Amino acid sequence: MHFRVRKNVIQLIRISYDAQKKRGTNTIVGTVRLADPVLDESTKVVLTAEEVEEFERWLQQYRRLEELRQELAALTLPEVLANAQLWFDRQENSDTARVVANDILLQWQSLRRLLLKKGLLE
Repeated sequence: MHFRVRKNVIQLIRISYDAQKKRGTNTIVGTVRLADPVLDESTKVVLTAEEVEEFERWLQQYRRLEELRQELAALTLPEVLANAQLWFDRQENSDTARVVANDILLQWQSLRRLLLKKGLLE
């Protein structure tokens, strides 16, 4: 079993050997929403017990990986902002700098609201 994240879904892909082609073939046997990754009954019927367990293990690992990525992003954000400041200092009012600056401002405002809500800022 193989799992592939595509936009807002997780694809459950069964790999089976095709003797005629002399290689494996991939078959998507189901999809699960990434926002709420729970196997519904119709998908569970198609999967073996081992495949269901494999999905649950993969999902735990995926969640842990996402948590680590988010932690790394938060811990390195001050350094990233310092590097971004150096980059913006070298720009000469470029269109790219304007677009990036607007994106940063929107994300910063959202982050600032969350930090205030959580009582992390004074």
